[in-house]
Amino acid sequence: MAAQIFGLDIGRSFIKVVQVKISGSSRSLVAVGSAATPGAGLRSEVKPELKQLAETIKTLVKNSKIHSNKCTVSIVEAQAVTRLIELPNLTDKELSAAINFEADQYIPLPIKDVNLQYKVLSRPQPGSGGKMAVLLVAAPKRVIEKYLEVVKMSGFSLSAVETESSSLARALSNKNDPPSLIVSMGASSTELVLIKEGNVFFTRSIASGGAALTKAIMTEFNLASKQAEEYKMAYGILEDKLSGKISRILRPVLEVVTTEILKAIDYARSHMGDQRLSGVVICGGSAYLPGLAEFVTEKTSVEVSLGDPWANFAKEGLILKMPGQGSFYSIATGLALRT
Repeated sequence: MAAQIFGLDIGRSFIKVVQVKISGSSRSLVAVGSAATPGAGLRSEVKPELKQLAETIKTLVKNSKIHSNKCTVSIVEAQAVTRLIELPNLTDKELSAAINFEADQYIPLPIKDVNLQYKVLSRPQPGSGGKMAVLLVAAPKRVIEKYLEVVKMSGFSLSAVETESSSLARALSNKNDPPSLIVSMGASSTELVLIKEGNVFFTRSIASGGAALTKAIMTEFNLASKQAEEYKMAYGILEDKLSGKISRILRPVLEVVTTEILKAIDYARSHMGDQRLSGVVICGGSAYLPGLAEFVTEKTSVEVSLGDPWANFAKEGLILKMPGQGSFYSIATGLALRT
């Protein structure tokens, strides 16, 4: 049965849309597309610029041949607060009554100003005296209202809003997988998402992404943005390309990210008991940087792979025309898979 919604990922550099068809355990790619985000995108507070963003979304959906008026969107991870907390083993009714009071201790915003959701990740064995693990996710209501406004101006209805980390967990893992660390490298930021049993366990947003790499090349070689971007994606951090000149510029910028990855790996080792981290999964537009996987492996001593949300999709139709491009659409695919 075809999903009645499509995934809408409004990134700071690109807007991406994905629609999938789900029939039992079979999944297939129905529609996909991307377009450059105009101006400041959702960071803008100016009505005409938000209207331009809405028009871009409307045109993209039409050009991508998506025939649905319902979408699910993700909010930028840095705009939300995600916390894993431990509580005494409460019943669902007791937790529902106590959650606002408990969340107030962990959310750095007035509870009345946020949309608060929670999910029980684990409960202790009866009589063990252990604690339950609860994931809190809070997003400012004003942020959600802006998404609602833009989607409405685009002519669509909003089915749900969730964090990027939730979308990535759905797209790149399942309940039976061993724990993994997803590293989503966008233009403006890099998101670290620790996944356990298909659930978000920990998140961290780093204010460094592909744009910082491009800027480093522009500054060092006095190049225009377009040419610097071409150099970045052609040579990456490969030492044997262009005498390693690009690599030497990019490595210090990437070490900011790998330092945080190492912290996340340490967190996983200290909070997951006897469950071991299976590896690091990189995704997003900047994940295609030549030599990146090898560099992260070198710095962390952990196996690194390129995430592909379409890996288990039926190899037919549209997906055959887009080999290797799934990673770029990881968030949008996760949104489209939401049921």
